[in-house]
Amino acid sequence: MRPFRADDVPAAHEWLSDPAVMHYIPFGGDSSVDQTAQRVSRYVDHQIHHGFSKWLIHEKDSNTPIGDSGFFYLPDGERVELGYRLKRSHWGFGLATEVAARWLAVANDWFGFTEVYAFAHPENAASLHVLQKLGFTYFQTERLYGIDAPLYRYALPALSS
Repeated sequence: MRPFRADDVPAAHEWLSDPAVMHYIPFGGDSSVDQTAQRVSRYVDHQIHHGFSKWLIHEKDSNTPIGDSGFFYLPDGERVELGYRLKRSHWGFGLATEVAARWLAVANDWFGFTEVYAFAHPENAASLHVLQKLGFTYFQTERLYGIDAPLYRYALPALSS
């Protein structure tokens, strides 16, 4: 994984415009490469301003982009959410769990987070299953990005001295 760059837009558009990948994402997929460029620009800006953002996931051997994952501020600007998305061709191999677990492993050491939130559309059973496997617990249902979404919380262990 690595932070997004502007030249990642064409590759990212492949999954960010895929109706199946974006089915449960509020506001849906990107209908144009320009929309994807705007999304990637938001990720780059978030990285610059906060030191973290959604990052590009690429295959280890081929370096082929296959999705995105990382931390982003929730709309309240105070809590941090963990998100993950993969190209359809990479579903079902445990990659979402693997990538999300890596983010949780560095969340406290790298960023000083003591808790991380995540949400999934109530009908997105696969994503909810990933959250449960990682140890997220239900926190509350909130109106996020135009939907009533179950919000899950993960408490991180304190930094060891």
